[in-house]
Amino acid sequence: NRGVDELVFLDIFATTQKRKINLRLVADVIKECYMPVAIGGRVETLHDINDLLKIGADKVVIKTKALIDIEFIKNAVAFFGSQCICISIDAYWTENGYYIFNKIGINKSLDDFIQEMISCEVGEFLLVSVDHDGMMDGFDLELVNHVQKQTNIPIIAIGGGGDMSHYYELFKETKIQAVASASLFHFTQFTPLDVKKELKTLNIPVRI
Repeated sequence: NRGVDELVFLDIFATTQKRKINLRLVADVIKECYMPVAIGGRVETLHDINDLLKIGADKVVIKTKALIDIEFIKNAVAFFGSQCICISIDAYWTENGYYIFNKIGINKSLDDFIQEMISCEVGEFLLVSVDHDGMMDGFDLELVNHVQKQTNIPIIAIGGGGDMSHYYELFKETKIQAVASASLFHFTQFTPLDVKKELKTLNIPVRI
């Protein structure tokens, strides 16, 4: 009803709790959606991807498995196509540059991970600024620009949206084409339509 273009549905505890995403719940959500849906949560096999696509997911979001098994990502792209394989990048800043946040003890730089995923020909990046996520203090513009300099793969930026000026800055200061938010809609009076109206002032093509 609020004109959202896409729903990103992530079970962020599935991997650490060593369980699969609840397919029945996901199916129920998808039945209510008249928009594209991207689903993620402990996607580890081609069968997992097939299950999500079979119940109506348009894209599958993968994070942890991409860190530990690049061959799986290559196989997933080869089997299902680039268009439905989205890689979640949880990046955080250190004195040595950006690294990938994870809970499995892997020490991998953002740049190395991006190059690995580019080689797999994935279709999209879900770029999360861990330092800004949930803070509503503005997007990490340096992070977005840093990643965009390395790839032409479409990017969805997440992490930091708190008021309309943050979205204006994101699209003004970067070449980003998509943004996702959660806290803004949970804890403020702003709606997706407000964001779209703000982007329209920058001549960003949005559906209102």
